[in-house]
Amino acid sequence: MSNDSHRTLNLLGAVVTGVHDQLASAVETAAGRSGALAATLAMAAQYDGLTMGTLQRFLGISRPATIRLVNLLERDGLAVRRHLDDDHRTTSVVLTNAGHREARRVLAARRSVLERLLAESSKQERVVLDRVLERVLTAMITHPDRGYEVCRLCDISTCPPSRCPVETAVVAMEPDAAEGLLTSQNER
Repeated sequence: MSNDSHRTLNLLGAVVTGVHDQLASAVETAAGRSGALAATLAMAAQYDGLTMGTLQRFLGISRPATIRLVNLLERDGLAVRRHLDDDHRTTSVVLTNAGHREARRVLAARRSVLERLLAESSKQERVVLDRVLERVLTAMITHPDRGYEVCRLCDISTCPPSRCPVETAVVAMEPDAAEGLLTSQNER
């Protein structure tokens, strides 16, 4: 590998680290809570009837940790639990009006960081960047659950499933899965 290739890898690593740090700081500040709680707000706002199991997949955490997160959101009046079946085995997380407001702040904070980072980019540069990012995202999806984790803070309204490289990669791995594995319930 040439020195230029090593430099490209190093630059990518620095960008990933720096963007992660800025996004984590912005969404945690906007939500006034941890990144996992901010991601829970973002996901529950975009996925009507988000089940506890699906939330667990998005966050990549244990069932007890998922329950603790939802308990905190309930305590703060940001979410409620609803049973989806008669025997109460499936529970969804539904945001209150206050929870939806907080989720909008989280997604706006995320968008603000990214807009600021790309403010000087031309339209042509963004087209090239889109293509590169699509390939990188596709390469990141090594297991269907990874798609949930990668998209945990995505603004689903800006990346419809028909154009989402993560959705495409996940569905390719799970061809028998229900259509729209990562599709917002609002779009179905």
